[in-house]
Amino acid sequence: MECIWCNEDKVRETTKDGYWIMPDGATSVQILRVPALECVDCGLYIEDEINQTVEDRVYSSDLSKYPNVLTYEELLKAPMLDLFKLK
Repeated sequence: MECIWCNEDKVRETTKDGYWIMPDGATSVQILRVPALECVDCGLYIEDEINQTVEDRVYSSDLSKYPNVLTYEELLKAPMLDLFKLK
């Protein structure tokens, strides 16, 4: 696999923990074991596509029944928000 920054073939697949801001802008959620790449020269990074998936899911999933720390797999399985539900 080739590094997107240095174009060297020194990359391995791994995971990374990270924080994302919740839609309210005041709180964050920690997502564990997000797919990532590690380059010997450039370090550990999350590809743009994976980052966008996490952002989309954080903003469109109902995370109210989850703690502020969850895994990437749990995030992908979280139910979507029902934007049309009357309160």
